[in-house]
Amino acid sequence: MAEFLDKLKDRLDKGLSTVNEKSKEIISRQKIRIHLTELRAERDLLLKELGRLTYESYEPSGSLGFITGAGDGKADDSALPDKWKESVFVVLRRISGGELGELLIEDTAKQFKITAKVLYDEVEKLIPDSEKKGQNLQWLGRVLGKSGLPVKKISRRIDGERETVYVVDRKKTAALLKDLPASEGETETAGAGILTPGSPDALLRKCGKIREIDLRISGLEKDLKAAPGK
Repeated sequence: MAEFLDKLKDRLDKGLSTVNEKSKEIISRQKIRIHLTELRAERDLLLKELGRLTYESYEPSGSLGFITGAGDGKADDSALPDKWKESVFVVLRRISGGELGELLIEDTAKQFKITAKVLYDEVEKLIPDSEKKGQNLQWLGRVLGKSGLPVKKISRRIDGERETVYVVDRKKTAALLKDLPASEGETETAGAGILTPGSPDALLRKCGKIREIDLRISGLEKDLKAAPGK
């Protein structure tokens, strides 16, 4: 009888141990699943926030948020003072609004043409000497090329010299630049819009956080597959 009870006790102990181990495995897998659910929810929220930031940075109320850095291996124009870029658009807005007609080599209701040299000289007038950092015509070309404005670059011979000429769509440019704040030298106001260049740093931080969560999710998915008790 004592032997029977000992065997029964051993079986019960083994059974309880098995139950405990299974319970631990189930709890462990459940914890992983809960953590995965939480991380995926956090990732979804970050993606929505990234979308909002992208929209607000690059298309804020139709104004100039589409201005970004170079990203092409060249010097990053976003490191230059915003005043430089802003002044380019101030001059183009004034011209598209009917001012500075004497600077143009061609002027119609649909478009106007201006040489790169003349446009650059006019922009430079708006910049204090203390903010001049050696920008040149190539810099001007990069700013216009990355601006999203309806501006085409052509080469044209003027007075025997080959020059770069910008062909600008007047109405589309005026519409895009209408919310640009007036520069210090302008007396008119341009509405309540604010020049808000895109913020690559803020977007990169969000992307970095999403990447970090993706790595954690990937690790937990591997742990879940390797966990015993499937």
